[in-house]
Amino acid sequence: MGTLSLLSVVGVVACSQPVDGKPAGEPAIEISYQPCDAFSLEALAAARIDAAPPDRMPDRNDPPNHACGFVSRAPYYVVVVSAIGAPFTGIASDDRFDVLSETEIGGRRALVSDFRGGSACTVSVAIEPGILEFMIGYSELEDFKTVDAACDQATKVATTLAPYFPDHL
Repeated sequence: MGTLSLLSVVGVVACSQPVDGKPAGEPAIEISYQPCDAFSLEALAAARIDAAPPDRMPDRNDPPNHACGFVSRAPYYVVVVSAIGAPFTGIASDDRFDVLSETEIGGRRALVSDFRGGSACTVSVAIEPGILEFMIGYSELEDFKTVDAACDQATKVATTLAPYFPDHL
């Protein structure tokens, strides 16, 4: 079941590049923040995430996206953290996301969304010049069976890690 959970979330991330609506020819947003290297052992422990090295996912370019999967064992889940070079304002108009609520995390605007197709919850935090996204999958085969359960956990992880957020992606 653990491998299935990781694969399902990785599959969602591979498909979840936000559409930023930029006109052709506009320069891409530069993202240098790498979440795989960013969180200290103290931060991971506070979020109850394993200190084991995260699963580095291939970088993407359109838009720029640096992502990695962190594992938690109690309950078992994978949270994919992505630094995405797309405007925060584009999430609400992206038809791949059903925005469930708007909130504030660490003093920054955040949107909690159900990924189209009902497979994962994303918590997208506005950090210039893009988005720091936390994604947790849900299904009958996973510890989180509903969008509400996955969103609750994704929000808890993002909130716990908020003191460790960068000033700039």
